[in-house]
Amino acid sequence: MHQTEIYQLISILFQYPDEELLTILPELQVEVDNFQDAKIQAPLSQFLHVLAETPEDQLIEHYIEHFDFGRTTNLYVTYFNSGEARERGIELLKLKEFYKEHGFAITDNELPDYLPLMLEFCGNVPIHVSNDLLQNHYGSILEIRNKLHENQSYYAQLLDALVALMDRNGI
Repeated sequence: MHQTEIYQLISILFQYPDEELLTILPELQVEVDNFQDAKIQAPLSQFLHVLAETPEDQLIEHYIEHFDFGRTTNLYVTYFNSGEARERGIELLKLKEFYKEHGFAITDNELPDYLPLMLEFCGNVPIHVSNDLLQNHYGSILEIRNKLHENQSYYAQLLDALVALMDRNGI
């Protein structure tokens, strides 16, 4: 699997854990089992195992607790630096323009600093472009990862894999 596809895979795994996602877990596990880099493969495989073994209602509860109500573990990367301040609005506009410059259209349904959206973008552009984007938000990504580890969330494994991929790509 090419590294851009790994960004897309991680983006998919950050989706709300509904029946549609749970149905494709075996296919995703086959893909992950073929990864050559153990620093990326191991946390993704562990995460998939948790999803496969945990009842759906518990997965949903965990997701809501950490991403919908978690002020320190939400997936909006500019939130940590700016909160709801005016500066965040400027950052969001810059991100929208960055996406637009690279031919990536986003809807008004999601904010451009939503990490799964950023990873979807990274899966559709050359590595040097994704590196530029992720480098700018590396600190926030690490902060989210660390908070998820502190909260003993299995979603930290996705960020462990993401950080390993970013490191491999020179970020």
